[in-house]
Amino acid sequence: MSDAQKNQDAIIREARPEELPDLLALVARVDAETDFMPRKPGEPPTWSRDLAGLQARGNSTIFVAEVAGTLIGYIGAHGGRYRRNRGVVTVAAGVRREWNGRGIGTRLFETAEDWARRIGAHRLELTVDETNTRAHALYHRLGFIDEGLMRDALRVNGAWRNEWLMGKLIGGHDIPDWPSLMLDALPPARLNGLVIREARPDDAADYLAFDWAVRAESPFLLRTAAESLPDVPAARRFLAEQRAGDRTATLLALVDGGIAGTLSLWTGVYSRSAHEAGLGIAVRREYWQSGIGFRLMAAAEDWVQARRLHRLALWVYGHNARALRFYDRCGFRREALARRHTLIDGHLADHILMAKLYD
Repeated sequence: MSDAQKNQDAIIREARPEELPDLLALVARVDAETDFMPRKPGEPPTWSRDLAGLQARGNSTIFVAEVAGTLIGYIGAHGGRYRRNRGVVTVAAGVRREWNGRGIGTRLFETAEDWARRIGAHRLELTVDETNTRAHALYHRLGFIDEGLMRDALRVNGAWRNEWLMGKLIGGHDIPDWPSLMLDALPPARLNGLVIREARPDDAADYLAFDWAVRAESPFLLRTAAESLPDVPAARRFLAEQRAGDRTATLLALVDGGIAGTLSLWTGVYSRSAHEAGLGIAVRREYWQSGIGFRLMAAAEDWVQARRLHRLALWVYGHNARALRFYDRCGFRREALARRHTLIDGHLADHILMAKLYD
């Protein structure tokens, strides 16, 4: 049978929840055949426990390529979890080595894009290993554009690997962009007895009130106040989980006993990205320009270096001029710009990845 016939016989369809074991076996086989995946062979993908739940979200699914009843390729399409980024779909694909070069990957991507357009997504994005020139060329042919190189994003067989962020705009062309925005700071509050410490479960009520308030103060955060933690018990569980183990943390900046700012840290979910910490900082507007952000950032760097991590990364919206200036001053480098990423108050905002490397 010719390659053209084999490609024609391949069926591209949506994965069914009951075939999850076969799908995971395919993922494991593909992972074992290449070192370009973010997972080491044997590590399950993040969606491995609940395919039905993933698909129930309405903006996420997995498509498979099937030949004679055997799965030979897949593509995951994962939409954003929140109202502001539901229209962003992250894609990741894999094809068994013996089927490479036969158009299966192209058909999987075309199917995923058609589906994303039908559900109203406006952006596709993916990451690709800098050394994976074959896949990089395929994504260019499919209309993806390089949006920035992420330094030392993966560690594979003891070596650092850079990854490209690539994006393709497929909708939302009539939605305006956010212009650069510098909100006025309130008169600086006095920092009486500023304390930086780890959050505890008994901080839940104050933490929840802070989270609701800070999300209503500016158009610079991914989750809205309505999508914050729903109640005090949920906040208590979250803070307890943050203290479990050594790979996550939430710190509080306390002024006169009240929460003026928070810092969250977490490490990569797979072993190849476990050297990276993600960072999120939020400060009440009345404490902007008070120095709390710098104090929290210093605590974050202490946390990273105490764990001998190599990379500290964060995302910030392109219209958040004050935050961009702050992170520039803290020594972060702008690595990638995800174009027209998030829909905030009727405007699309670029999402900028910034990172800092440590020896």
